[in-house]
Amino acid sequence: MINHVVLKDLTIHKDERGRLFEILRSDSDIFGWFGQAYITVCNPGWVKGWHYHKLQSDYFCVVYGKAKIVLCDIRKESSTFGISEEYVLDWEKPQLLIIPMMVVHGFECLSDTPCHILNLPTRLYDYNDPDEHRIKLDSTEVSYEGWKDREGW
Repeated sequence: MINHVVLKDLTIHKDERGRLFEILRSDSDIFGWFGQAYITVCNPGWVKGWHYHKLQSDYFCVVYGKAKIVLCDIRKESSTFGISEEYVLDWEKPQLLIIPMMVVHGFECLSDTPCHILNLPTRLYDYNDPDEHRIKLDSTEVSYEGWKDREGW
């Protein structure tokens, strides 16, 4: 597993009315700090591609649909430098994926309907100076081959 990446299964509490699961608590040992919360939606057949952050970590949870999230470690000092990993997250089996800063990531929708990913990044989005560094899907900087000829950004 890429250094400092965390994948946590979330506990579902169910009864006849429905279900509830906690995504992240401030008293959890995996909680760092909080910047904001937002949902990104990806349509079937599309990739929301490569980017990384220098100043923030992302906390992803698929809240509707199914997504493949791919990570690539570009931290030269890391023992997992150059390694790529795939994670399939599904709203039916909720999980939290923590993506550390300087780990390139992207995702694609695997469901027939759009997938919705809740992100709880550790910093606020700065509209004037965004901490979002994009890499083209066909870039040689990323060791993952699966999206080199895909439609997306």
